[in-house]
Amino acid sequence: MDGRHQRSRTACDAGFTLVELIAVLVVVGVLAFVVVPRYTSSGFDERGFHDAVKSTLQHARRTAIASRRYVCVTVTPGTGAAGNLAVTIDTALPEDNTAAVVCGPALSLPSPGNGCAPVVASQLCAPARVVLAGDSVIFDPLGVPVTAAKGAAGVLAVSVSGLPINITLFGWIE
Repeated sequence: MDGRHQRSRTACDAGFTLVELIAVLVVVGVLAFVVVPRYTSSGFDERGFHDAVKSTLQHARRTAIASRRYVCVTVTPGTGAAGNLAVTIDTALPEDNTAAVVCGPALSLPSPGNGCAPVVASQLCAPARVVLAGDSVIFDPLGVPVTAAKGAAGVLAVSVSGLPINITLFGWIE
């Protein structure tokens, strides 16, 4: 041998140093801070569904203007798939329609909700733990929101887990 004395490790020498333990705790803390809320929070689902509802309302308004027809957005309040939006259209021309608006055939959405079972092309369903509430909306051929009684305009609101979507008198969706 070369004359150096090699010390054998004993049970007392085995283990981690304080620096190694602190480094591991810091890494675990950062991961817990960043990763865990993404898996436990429904905030992403809420915001995503909020944007989908807003987009569906805008699509219904634009369709009413482009087709010169009344378009109905029926809001079924509820949590999860029980809360949904259904979009239908009145087939009568506005000048021929002297009675209340009657929306019949379903209007296909560009991207229907995948939370609906079965998937319906004219419905948008809320994800689990997301609450949908608010008023049903009818857009007239000018894109103005009206109630079921023809010509009664007003400000309407839809909310997704407390996040509001307001439809103003002029049809602006905020």
